[in-house]
Amino acid sequence: MISELFKKTYQERGIIIIIASLTLTLLLILGSYFLSFVVAESKISDSQVVATQAYYLAEAGVHEAIWKLKNDVVWQNGFQDSPGCYTWSANFSRSNVLIPNSSYQVQVQNSACARGQITSLAKINLADGRIVQRELRVKVFKSIGSLTKDSAVLSGGTSENISVNFSDIDIYDGNLSCNNNLNALLSTINVHDNPLTTDILEGKVLVVNNIQEVVSSISGTGVCSKNICDGDCSEGCPPLEVADMPSVDFDSANPKSYYNKAQVLKSNNQCSVLCNGVQCDNNCIFTQSEFDDLLWQIGQGGTLTLNNGVTYVTGPIDLKGERKIIVNGILTADGTINIGESNCWTRQGDKDCGYDQITVNDPGENEPSGILSKGKINFGSYSAWQDINITGLVYSCDEMKLVSIPRIFQITGGLLARKMSFTSVWANVNIYLDNTIIAEGIWGEAEPPSGTDLPYSPIITIEHWEEAY
Repeated sequence: MISELFKKTYQERGIIIIIASLTLTLLLILGSYFLSFVVAESKISDSQVVATQAYYLAEAGVHEAIWKLKNDVVWQNGFQDSPGCYTWSANFSRSNVLIPNSSYQVQVQNSACARGQITSLAKINLADGRIVQRELRVKVFKSIGSLTKDSAVLSGGTSENISVNFSDIDIYDGNLSCNNNLNALLSTINVHDNPLTTDILEGKVLVVNNIQEVVSSISGTGVCSKNICDGDCSEGCPPLEVADMPSVDFDSANPKSYYNKAQVLKSNNQCSVLCNGVQCDNNCIFTQSEFDDLLWQIGQGGTLTLNNGVTYVTGPIDLKGERKIIVNGILTADGTINIGESNCWTRQGDKDCGYDQITVNDPGENEPSGILSKGKINFGSYSAWQDINITGLVYSCDEMKLVSIPRIFQITGGLLARKMSFTSVWANVNIYLDNTIIAEGIWGEAEPPSGTDLPYSPIITIEHWEEAY
């Protein structure tokens, strides 16, 4: 009995030993697992810390490059000034600046003027001989500033004036700039922000000499001249600097002059002129008499549509006798352009009388639009009873005269002339600044002529940011 009891006790002890051994083994396995897990997590955490440090080190290189593009004169000139800016590149490196045993190498490579890619490669050398690295690639550019210093209305003549008589003029998102005197008679001139956009770009009235107001109201963020200094006149009273009138290449030997552009369009069979909706010509360049023939052909109340991109008239243009022109692009003339200066047109024994109208449409991105004249541009009283809508640049090398009675006259782009006069009998004249349209009209395309140093914005804009391992 006793022997059986001892035998049973020894058996139970054996089982306990086995269970204890298995339990200890299991605990050892679990402990080893958790220990390896903790060690792995610690390594991952350390790697993440070092990887984050490498990333921010590469980012420091990017920010240093952007700072140099904005503030280093040598880098600024290389980045944006032609002709070398098209292929300009630069690089630099730093060692042990922020983190021990670290470095970053930075290269900037232009793809065009004021447009390039920054590549920043950061490395951290670890104690065990491993190297952690991160690479950032950032595309940056500078926007082209305004050729007219944000002037929607600009008189470029140093001895000529802007005269506003019996008129209500609203200028949106831009300045009214005058290089001589501004004379206002029984008129209202408001220079303010565009209610149709989210931008708040109130403009100023900047006059180099004096402002003469006779029963008139002139308002803006600043009204700045020799005799009036109201609001924000940081440019000075009078302004220390008012925009110069940029020049247009009408007919030089340069392939990008408007005359040569029109010739290229003709050679490529890209000219199309419609008379009352039906194609009636396939030219882009006309003499005065040829253009008159087209206007006479459409008849009283007819519409001449220019789908040429560029239409060049080697003389003056006189729209009269109740005709309408639709310009899908740009209309350029060597002489004066008259829109409704005369009421009647007598030709071949026939006489047509009535009011005239012109509409200008922007054909699309990177394409110029507007009305350009080497002489004067006159919107006469016989265009006044029509709504005039122009999306483009209105540019006159001489004087520009605008009459609007009592319809709306609206321009999106800009008005540039040696001198100007407005008479609208208190009808609305609305002018919306568009610097892109002005630049395309001056250059004939989105890109400036070769060798032109542009008024770039001081701001560096980031277009794309990516990380490479």
